[in-house]
Amino acid sequence: MAPVSDRFAGFLNSLDDRALRTALEFGYRMGTYTVTLARTGFDVVAVDQIPPQILRSRLTGCPDWANRIEVVEQRIENFSIARQFGVVVARDVLHYLRQDQVRDVLTRCIQRAPAGAGHFLEVFTDITRTDRQGRRVLIEDEAAYTADTLRTTIERLYTGWTLHMTLTQHAERNTDSPHNYFEANRITIHAHRRTNHELCR
Repeated sequence: MAPVSDRFAGFLNSLDDRALRTALEFGYRMGTYTVTLARTGFDVVAVDQIPPQILRSRLTGCPDWANRIEVVEQRIENFSIARQFGVVVARDVLHYLRQDQVRDVLTRCIQRAPAGAGHFLEVFTDITRTDRQGRRVLIEDEAAYTADTLRTTIERLYTGWTLHMTLTQHAERNTDSPHNYFEANRITIHAHRRTNHELCR
C-alpha cells in the first residue's frame, strides 16, 4: 500500500501519548490509513459504503496487527458512535454529505472524544467539477463549503480544542482532456482535545 501523507504522519506524531488507542476512519477506501493506524497499535473501526471484502482481502495473511481492524460497510452519516475513539480520521469524504450531516457526524465524534483525542480531517471546499467539454457539473446534496464557511463550522464545533488548519490547492485532470475535471481547496484540520492535566493549568 502507498504511504500515508506527510500531513497525517505529522498528526500521528503530535498525538498525546495518553490518547486512547482506538481509532475510527470514515471512508477508508484502499485502507492505507487504517492499516497504518493498526500497525501503530490502534484498534481501528473502518467505515465505508464499499463492500468490506475489498479491504479484508488485502489483509489476508498479514501479521497480528490485522486483527485490530474491524471493517464496517455503512454510509458514514448512518454510523452509530457507541464508544470512545482516541483518533478520528475523515479524508476527502465529508464534502459528499450535506452540511447538516457533516455537523451531525462531527458532533457525535466530539461528544464521544476522550481527553487527549485527536481528529484528522481533510475536506474539499470551493469545488469546481467539469465534464470533458469543460461544462460545469453539480452534485446534488453536496456540502459545497467555501474555505471560510468550513473554518467557521469547525471552530464552532471544536470549542475548547486545539485547532490547526491549512489550505492547499488541489486539481485532477484526465490525460486526454485539456480541462481539470476537479478543482478545489483542501482544508487539512488537526484537532486535539486537551487532556485533563492541560485543562487544570
